[in-house]
Amino acid sequence: ITLPENPADDDEAQSARRAFLESEVGGNIDLFFGGGAYDFIMQAEAGRLVDSGVVEKYPEIFNENVIPQELNGEVYWDAGGRWIGTCLSSFGICYNTDAIARLGMKRPPETWDDLGDPLLFGQVALADPTKSGSVAKAFEMLIQSKMQQAVAASGEGVDEEAAIAAGWDEAMRLIMRISANARYFTDSAGKIPLDVSLGDAAAGMSIDFYGRFQSEAVADETGASRLIYLTPEGGSSVGADPIGMLRGSKQPELAQAFIEFVVSLEGQKLWNFEPGVPGGPQRFALRRLPILPELYDPQYQPYRSDPDSHAYEEAALFVYHPEWTSALFGAIRFIVKVACLDPHDELKAAWSALIENDFPPEATALFFDVSDLDYATTGGVIRETLRSPDRIQEVRLAKEISDGLRDRFNKVVELAQAGK
Repeated sequence: ITLPENPADDDEAQSARRAFLESEVGGNIDLFFGGGAYDFIMQAEAGRLVDSGVVEKYPEIFNENVIPQELNGEVYWDAGGRWIGTCLSSFGICYNTDAIARLGMKRPPETWDDLGDPLLFGQVALADPTKSGSVAKAFEMLIQSKMQQAVAASGEGVDEEAAIAAGWDEAMRLIMRISANARYFTDSAGKIPLDVSLGDAAAGMSIDFYGRFQSEAVADETGASRLIYLTPEGGSSVGADPIGMLRGSKQPELAQAFIEFVVSLEGQKLWNFEPGVPGGPQRFALRRLPILPELYDPQYQPYRSDPDSHAYEEAALFVYHPEWTSALFGAIRFIVKVACLDPHDELKAAWSALIENDFPPEATALFFDVSDLDYATTGGVIRETLRSPDRIQEVRLAKEISDGLRDRFNKVVELAQAGK
């Protein structure tokens, strides 16, 4: 709802919107803390987050020379002060060295494509992106990576929009393969590195700090660990995990003080210092990469739990293009659910049949047909349906897509078994 300059020109809806934005209506919660920037952007635009005053209070921190507002496409704080990044995260792969050796893989998974290797059938741990904005962001990173590869391969003079659309299609095919390899889709992203470290899965998509924390937890006395975490080169941007004050906070001064502490030098030490060192946590290393650049200075390196990780250097390796996928963030969640989670049994059966029958061409082509989920359809019918206030439309579309894919995967099984 767009508000006119003169309140006298408001219609009923605009008047209600203006009243809300001028009110202290709230839900008895002071702070929204953690997760990816997307959810904070949405809550800020909805008017549920308000300016805490911290950005305005500390211009010496929130500027392009210290904590930039934007870096390679990722936003690190809101210009209106409604949310602020507290630490930095990327997304990648965790794997169990023993399990990889047992499966006979010539090398460990190091790229998103590697998670689609048929040798990993039934051995990949994934999380449900509809339950976590961070997990959805990981899927978006995979998609962005494929788009960038397609654009880079297209060369000069080629239609960039066509290359972006082709990259989207490749990403959908890869998500199908990885999902077909999935042992499960968990509601908890933190479960993935735990299960991989136990050997219940060989590999998985992981948020960086979950992977690093679990790798350290199962390391032996020499520091060697059977759980390895890595960010695929050119496979993920470095985004912020923010904090923001909610409208109607009952303790705004305390909320502001907490936000200030989280982004202060002392608060930032807690994110990545070793337990027991001066300024560090008492019991556990959080393994989060600080957003305050000062913490990467050599003087602090002996105290950090990840002294060789520099978030700002990693951020320089990947340019996130929000104009390609940010408007489709909800659609990505929806697609993974209706195309991979809901028909998961049929998806796995089709992939298994392809593997067992050496990928016959007709069955393989049908399996990888993503025309119903292409870039244009996702940005058109799917996105508009998800934006509609009529939730029945969304349910109908979800059923239509899932039922259609179930039928297609069953057909793939028939064709594969017939050698076609």
